[in-house]
Amino acid sequence: MAPQHGTLADPDYEPTDAELQELVHSAFADVAARNQEALRLVHAKIAAQRAELMLQFAAQPAAESAE
Repeated sequence: MAPQHGTLADPDYEPTDAELQELVHSAFADVAARNQEALRLVHAKIAAQRAELMLQFAAQPAAESAE
């Protein structure tokens, strides 16, 4: 049977160290994965914008040299 925990909404309740560790662990469990996904999205946007700019640059007529 799982242990009963108090409610953090109760101002008189003082959680144990183990309860606080469990809370912190569950609160931050997916931070690394979310960070990796955010970085992947940023890198994908950068790559797409870079490709678009390279196409625009390639489509510009070559600058004529001054005589």
